[in-house]
Amino acid sequence: MLCFEHYPIFEQWERLPDGSWHAEDIKSAIRKRGVTLAELCEQMGVDNRAASKALAEPFTKGELAIAQYLDVPVQLLFPTRWTVDKKRVRPRYAAKYTTMAELLS
Repeated sequence: MLCFEHYPIFEQWERLPDGSWHAEDIKSAIRKRGVTLAELCEQMGVDNRAASKALAEPFTKGELAIAQYLDVPVQLLFPTRWTVDKKRVRPRYAAKYTTMAELLS
């Protein structure tokens, strides 16, 4: 099973009450690697606003690009938006899913 302890990047980050990570922690981890959000998007081949959009609201392409760049599973990086088996939680039907945040809380 996926576990936050296997990824040291999460040790310094702040968890929000809903189980997600603070967007500024994710942004700072990207900046510490020497790139901006727009540069990350360019490297990953997605629209240049995809990463910043994903930090503000559910946006699959941006979430996947950030997770791939940071080399962490997307369901751990955005635990309220993904299920354990890497399925996207659709907001309209959120009650039908069990998210990573719910499992790990």
